Amino acid sequence: LNGTLVRRYEKSTSAKTSIDWDLKNYKNIPVASGLYIIHVKAPGIGERILKWYGVLRPFSLDNF
Repeated sequence: LNGTLVRRYEKSTSAKTSIDWDLKNYKNIPVASGLYIIHVKAPGIGERILKWYGVLRPFSLDNF
């Protein structure tokens, strides 16, 4: 909610109608639980703001 960009996706083909987020930031580190605001912009269709609250289980830092 502090305005920090977590990750940006751009769709390269119109054949696919969705994009999957692996719940990792741009440095490939899992995001923290909390509220996220998702801005979707589809040229020719419009824009939409989504609010997503995710609760993620703790992960082991031993894997890094």
